[in-house]
Amino acid sequence: MLQPITTCHAAEDVIKYVNSSSDRDQQKTYYVALLQLALKKAKHKFGPASLQAFGTSMVYRRKLMSLNSGKLDVMWAMTSKQREQDLLPILIPLFKGLIGYRVMVIQDTKQQELTHTLTTQQIKNMVAIQGIDWADTDILRTNGFKVETSDWYKSLYKSVSEGYYDYFPRSILEPWAEMQKYRFKNLVVENKHLLYYPAAMYFFVQKDNKALAQRLVFGLNQAIDDGSFDKLLYNYPAHQEALSKGKLSTRVIHKLSNPFLPKTAPLTDNRLWHQLQ
Repeated sequence: MLQPITTCHAAEDVIKYVNSSSDRDQQKTYYVALLQLALKKAKHKFGPASLQAFGTSMVYRRKLMSLNSGKLDVMWAMTSKQREQDLLPILIPLFKGLIGYRVMVIQDTKQQELTHTLTTQQIKNMVAIQGIDWADTDILRTNGFKVETSDWYKSLYKSVSEGYYDYFPRSILEPWAEMQKYRFKNLVVENKHLLYYPAAMYFFVQKDNKALAQRLVFGLNQAIDDGSFDKLLYNYPAHQEALSKGKLSTRVIHKLSNPFLPKTAPLTDNRLWHQLQ
């Protein structure tokens, strides 16, 4: 639970989060910046609060245990029915749903071939590679896509580079920064197609931590309403580069279902979701 720090002015709550060092967590500074923004916007109603990094990268089960024991106060994750049973979700998508806008990382020699109009069924006949425990893996398979898996992150790019699989679906916000990091020279982002399914990353807190949940809901809504949420999301350097290069509005959209998205998702609140132009 929150730990207060007493000063001569007021007691300041300290909110602990995982200090991720994972190669997979390319957005880690964005999450922290968004938490800081929410706390700032909520300060006049809930009082001062600060963030404290805790530990290092953890798998979901360890994060859950750490939240329930009070070692952590907040985590971020793609939502699922199970996670919303385990924890208390803050029902505001951290990327306005852009996590469900998926582009395909492919070999550069396949770019011309895939520029010709492909039907959704033709893409389903190709073989994708995904992480073994990712929610996206189940979503794609449920929609009839051929998906193989790996539990070694760098191998996902390497296996496409070496031609073992046809493509690696990534959120529109992710592949350019990742490809700069891994530097497989024959990989590019396919430039015509977009797989789309409704999906959300949320902040999660421990089930009984209603006070922190209320603080974050209030602060994030304030940031959405005054425009500072969008300013942070769309001006974050990796996002700005990705959305510029990704050219969402020019792509052929292949709409998929997401039967794993909980019914609690606020799909009718347009403020919370990216709107294609």
